[in-house]
Amino acid sequence: MSANRRGWRAGLMAGAAGMAALVGVAGAVHWGSNLSGLQNKEERVQIVPSMPACSKAGENCAQTGCCQITGHKCFTKGQGQAQCNETCTAGKMGFTCDVVAPHSVPVQQPLGQNLFCFSVYTENTGNESAPNHELELLNIASRRKAGIFACEQWEVYSDVEAKIDWYTTIKVEDTFGEFHQLKRKDTGTWVNWGIFYQVWIKIREAGKWASADYTIKVDADAVFSPGRLRTWLSSKPGDSPHGLYYENCPNVQYGFFGHLEIMTKTAVQVLTQYLENCHAEFGPCANDGCDWKFGAWGEDVFAQRCMDHHYVDKVEAFDVATDGACKADRPEGEKSNSHWFPKDCSQVSTVTAHPFKKPADYEKCLSAFSG
Repeated sequence: MSANRRGWRAGLMAGAAGMAALVGVAGAVHWGSNLSGLQNKEERVQIVPSMPACSKAGENCAQTGCCQITGHKCFTKGQGQAQCNETCTAGKMGFTCDVVAPHSVPVQQPLGQNLFCFSVYTENTGNESAPNHELELLNIASRRKAGIFACEQWEVYSDVEAKIDWYTTIKVEDTFGEFHQLKRKDTGTWVNWGIFYQVWIKIREAGKWASADYTIKVDADAVFSPGRLRTWLSSKPGDSPHGLYYENCPNVQYGFFGHLEIMTKTAVQVLTQYLENCHAEFGPCANDGCDWKFGAWGEDVFAQRCMDHHYVDKVEAFDVATDGACKADRPEGEKSNSHWFPKDCSQVSTVTAHPFKKPADYEKCLSAFSG
C-alpha cells in the first residue's frame, strides 16, 4: 500500500505541477488578449483549474487566481494580495474586490446538443434493509419516453441483466473484485467507483459517445429533462482543446456531483483513454480516501480526479441542477436536512431534480417537469 500511495502522491504532484503550468499559460493568454487586442474576436470559455492547482481559504491567491472551494473567487486586497471568498464587499477585511484574472481557454470547436445519456442500475446495493426502487424508476421514465430515454442515444448498465420494458440492461463484470469491497458507514451501500470503472470500459468499447456532442450520466432517482439540457447547452460556447466537464455544486472541494454528469466529447475521449492509468494511480486512494476527508471516493470523485489529472477543463454550472445532496441547493431552513428533495417540481426550472427514492414522488415530479 505504501508503494501505491507513493505512486499516487507522485502522480498527483505531477498532475498539480502540470496544471499549475497550464494555469500560468491560461493567465498569460488572458492578459495578453486584453493588452494586445489581437484575440478579441476569439471565442473563449471561462474555466477553473483543478483543485490541487488552486489556493486554499485564507491563502494569498494572487498567483493562482483560483480557489479550492467551488464557486469562490479570488478577490483582490491590494498590494499584491488576494484571497478566496464566496462574496466580496469593498472595504471589508481590506478587500478591493477586483477578481484576479479569470482563467480561460479558446473554444476549439462548436458543439450541438446531441446527447448520449446513461444510467446505472445496481441490484446489489449492499443495504438489504433499504428498499431499492431504481429499476421501477427507470421503467417509469422508459414508459413515458422521458429522462435518458428521450436522448438521441442511451444505455443502462447494471451488475445484472434486468428488464426495462423491452430493453435488457448491459451487465458489467466485476473483473477485479472491486464492486463489493467497502461499504459506506452512513448508508450501508457499496462504494461505487469500481462498478463505474467497468461501466466506463463498456462505454469506451461501444463508442456511442463518439457520435454525440455530450455524454450525460444521470442517476436513476433524478428527474431529468433532456429538452431543458439542450436549451441550457445551446448557450455554451463549445468544446475546449482539453475537453470540458461541468461542476454543479458550489461551496465544496469537488463539485462534480454524480446525479448529473455533463462531459463534452473531448472530455470523454480523455477520460476513457486514461481509464487504466487512473485505475493504477487512484485505485488505492479511492478505497482509503487518502486526502479525501469523507473517506472512500464515489464514482463522481474518481471521474473528476481522473479528468483533472489529465488536464480536462472544469467549468462552473451551478444553475443546472436542483440537488438535495448539494447543501447549497437546499432552501433556507433545510440546509442540515440531508434527506431533502423538491416537493413541488412545478417550481423547479433546472435540468434535473434529485433525489426521488420513491416511485410515487418520482412520477409526480416527472409529470410536473413534462407538463
